[in-house]
Amino acid sequence: MKLICPLCTKEYIFDTDKIPDQGFRIQCSGCRTKISVNLPEGWKNYKLMEKTAAQAKPVAEPSADDKFILLADDTEFFRALMSDLLINHGFKVKTAADGQEALEIYEASPESFQLILLDLQMPRLSGFGVLEYLSKSGESFPPVIVMTGVHDSHDDIQIVKNMGAAAFLDKSLDPSVAFERIQMVLNPDADAAQ
Repeated sequence: MKLICPLCTKEYIFDTDKIPDQGFRIQCSGCRTKISVNLPEGWKNYKLMEKTAAQAKPVAEPSADDKFILLADDTEFFRALMSDLLINHGFKVKTAADGQEALEIYEASPESFQLILLDLQMPRLSGFGVLEYLSKSGESFPPVIVMTGVHDSHDDIQIVKNMGAAAFLDKSLDPSVAFERIQMVLNPDADAAQ
């Protein structure tokens, strides 16, 4: 894992096998800034999945002309992990750090996306705001899987489903479960046939 001090930009490299589950604190040797690194619950499951992704069978059969998956999440660490995992499974991915950026990327070429992975809590424009915009636009849009580690109440799940979300994904789920959810949404006929 690479960490960059936000003040002096000194870089630190950490062995992810030695990082505690809950994160850690360091003091930058360059500017003496204290840095806290808080990691999402279950982050080591994503790391484990990343190691085996190259040997895994793709969850779908992506081809060179497949469309992109738009991944919108404000947590750089989670965005990088999910993006790497999707790419290792043969998908093309575009990422956004917040809802506003996600809409800008999507609006530039809406037909080029097969799926949107959308965090609910983001700056500038939340995932709720993105879903509201898409559902009120009157245009069809690709399936949306809502991801979150915070909004997991039954009410929130119902709200995003009413706004057009195809599925709900808890970020703390095991990566294999996350990919099963993605596969179910991308290939709904495959599940019906089994």
